[in-house]
Amino acid sequence: GYADLSGLDLLELFAFLCPARFMVPTPRGLARVAGIDAPEEDSAIAPFLRDATDALLGMIEGDDWPEREGAWTAAQSLFRLRWTWAPLLVDRLPKPSVAERWLYTKLPEWSEGAPRPAPRTVSLDADRTQERLAALTGSTAEQRPGQRAYAQAAREAFGPRMTQGAPNMVLAEAGTGIGKTLGYLAPASLWAEQAGGAVWVSTFTKALQRQLGQESARLFPDATVRKAKVVTRKGRENYLCLLNLEDALQGGFAGRAAILAQLVARWAGYTADGDMVGGDLPGWLTTLFRRNGSTALTDRRGECVYAGCPHYRKCFIERAARASADADLVIANHALVMVNAARGREQTTRPTRYVFDEGHHIFDAADAMFSTALTGAETIELRRWVIGPESGGRGRRRGLAARLSDVASYDEAGGRAITDAVVAAHALASDGWLQRLGEGAPFGPVEALLAAVRGLTYARAETEGDAGYGLETELAEPDSTLIEAAAPAAEALDALVRPLVALGRRLEAVLEEGPDWMDGPARARIEGAVASVAWRADT
Repeated sequence: GYADLSGLDLLELFAFLCPARFMVPTPRGLARVAGIDAPEEDSAIAPFLRDATDALLGMIEGDDWPEREGAWTAAQSLFRLRWTWAPLLVDRLPKPSVAERWLYTKLPEWSEGAPRPAPRTVSLDADRTQERLAALTGSTAEQRPGQRAYAQAAREAFGPRMTQGAPNMVLAEAGTGIGKTLGYLAPASLWAEQAGGAVWVSTFTKALQRQLGQESARLFPDATVRKAKVVTRKGRENYLCLLNLEDALQGGFAGRAAILAQLVARWAGYTADGDMVGGDLPGWLTTLFRRNGSTALTDRRGECVYAGCPHYRKCFIERAARASADADLVIANHALVMVNAARGREQTTRPTRYVFDEGHHIFDAADAMFSTALTGAETIELRRWVIGPESGGRGRRRGLAARLSDVASYDEAGGRAITDAVVAAHALASDGWLQRLGEGAPFGPVEALLAAVRGLTYARAETEGDAGYGLETELAEPDSTLIEAAAPAAEALDALVRPLVALGRRLEAVLEEGPDWMDGPARARIEGAVASVAWRADT
């Protein structure tokens, strides 16, 4: 469990043998998994580790090892990477008589179902709401008047809307121990059942998300039914990106990071939902590797090509989105709800009923989503999105011209807008901008503006901050340097917005025309491009 030591780490062995299983990374947790007695004293831990090793490796010889499929192929790959456990595994794993399926062939594909009908207009009966609450709490539970009153108050939010554009909103507050979760789940589940719609329960913390997932077992005791009726949604950065994983397995990672990629690939074949952050990937696994490559296996930089990805039909993120369209209860977080609201995603399946738990955090989530920041990081990210990789940089990110080459060849005006956008994007900050600002040598109008802001901030900041971080100052009486730099920067940004707006219009026109070459994946990719272009042009 220590990344800086080289040796035989039992946690890594467990991650290989038992992917997607839970284990507390302690001797007691290891003993429970291995089926042996835990050491009672510290002096007994060393011999216990030998016994645990024998017990774990003994799983391979048993006929009831559920994670056998894919183990031989993964062990061979790890042997070539000189993983310390690989020789022991290769000696014990017999070559299967039938070739093992590759990860990308055994993952199930999601299917596009018929759109869900709009929810019916219903009124929840007060007595039925109390009956549902009683069923959730159980016959032996303590009768809590506060919880019953809370459920009755929450019921009002699910009534028919009386004014166009004005939702039924209930702002409810209750003390600790009242039982708020079941208090709002009772009317929420009853409405979903009677109206045929979905209720999104939005939280701020992962702990509450897990609690809601556990409480949902009261609603749907059968695991199969619960999987269809209750779906947990998180941001894209939480899920494994299959294309990033493929890049890592095919040489994008080296050394210990490549070993991590192989272990994650083992996990990907058995995971329930592909969630790398709060799902069934052991939270301690990524900490075993000094250079944490797990962040490169998720989509944290907006690289997703959507329908243009060869693994689109197997994507964990898309599968969760489709599953939520047919669910009764969707457990999400404030950030995802705000993203969907701001970017207009999933318009056809947009929910009509929300429950915001931990509501005092909504303001921070809304500020983070709807506020606009002109920073070096934002502008260089926009530059890379428009232009693509520069200076021989690694990665599979492609620019607008590469992503929309078919549109450019079909639609002359669209191709011209792409070219104009690429030319305009060269005025944005580029690689090495932060060093150039520190040296007083900005390049381009946007970097010149950032340099002027930096100079004014350093001149007026009264606190030293933390190594240059956290410095701020009021924008009062800006100096001449900042004023002179603002106009060229504004013109550069406006020069980029104009072709992006034009491109968005041409993409919409191409979708309406529906040319012969536009198949289902191409249409989905262009629709995704329309949303991406509109989002960046507006902000």
